[in-house]
Amino acid sequence: MLSAFLGHASAIAIASPVVSIVGIRRQTYGEMKHVGVVEKQREMPTFPQSFPMNGGDGPHSYIHNSSYQKVAIDGAKEKTSEAILKNLDLDLLNRNSDANILRIADFGCSIGPNTFEVVQNIIDTVKQKNLKENNAYIGAPLEFQVCFNDQPNNDFNTLFRTQPISSKQAYLSVGVPGSFHGRVLPKNSLHIGHITYALHWLSTVPQHVCDKKSPALNKSYIQCNNLVNEVTEAYRVQFKKDMGNFLGARAEELVSGGLMILSGQCLPDGVPKALTWQGVVIDMIGDCLMDMAKQVRNLFP
Repeated sequence: MLSAFLGHASAIAIASPVVSIVGIRRQTYGEMKHVGVVEKQREMPTFPQSFPMNGGDGPHSYIHNSSYQKVAIDGAKEKTSEAILKNLDLDLLNRNSDANILRIADFGCSIGPNTFEVVQNIIDTVKQKNLKENNAYIGAPLEFQVCFNDQPNNDFNTLFRTQPISSKQAYLSVGVPGSFHGRVLPKNSLHIGHITYALHWLSTVPQHVCDKKSPALNKSYIQCNNLVNEVTEAYRVQFKKDMGNFLGARAEELVSGGLMILSGQCLPDGVPKALTWQGVVIDMIGDCLMDMAKQVRNLFP
């Protein structure tokens, strides 16, 4: 597992796109169309297409199929706590804040208990550090706000419906829909950011891997298996771009003295993904998808 901890960046903050309408009388569709409101709404940009984890709480939902990720998260808890205790500067945060609120964001939170366990571990560690250093944070009791971020189509209803009562008492929650490859929070408002098992998802499929005339065509594979140099390079370029966008957005969002915690998958140098057990499983899934696609083509030639 790869765990990287980046501290002392500079700043960001909170919430999802919300429209607030105050003091405006209710208008009919005809009146709104007359003043151009309807046309303006049609021109408003929409979120890009997103592919979140399975929602709900059924047998095929992410809630009941994320035990593997839980093992990884549990394994990183100690390292996460160590990073907070070592690198988080509560004194600096105290001086740079105008309230007694410490804001945390879990990027790519999905649904289920994993994100709540991550957040609770972070909060418990911050409280431990605050008590150990005998800090009087802004001279008032420290409050926590947690921003749960994922793609717009993520099942936020199930996420908050399954939130433990204990966590509702420990912090205030907000859902933040949007791609973490760009900014999703205001500048200089985020104190601790966290992401785990999500950075390996690219913002888009590299263009050349689907081009039949390109040497980077990935043929019948659905992953980068490190077997063809041109394919690997296409994925590397896209990942570099996405990672740069992610880090750039977080650098704007984090306050001075804040902390960004990243945890994810990695491979030993020289080991192709296709030779790992994960690579074998994904290739098997790819074979099934290819067979299904062929059957559909045969039914509708």
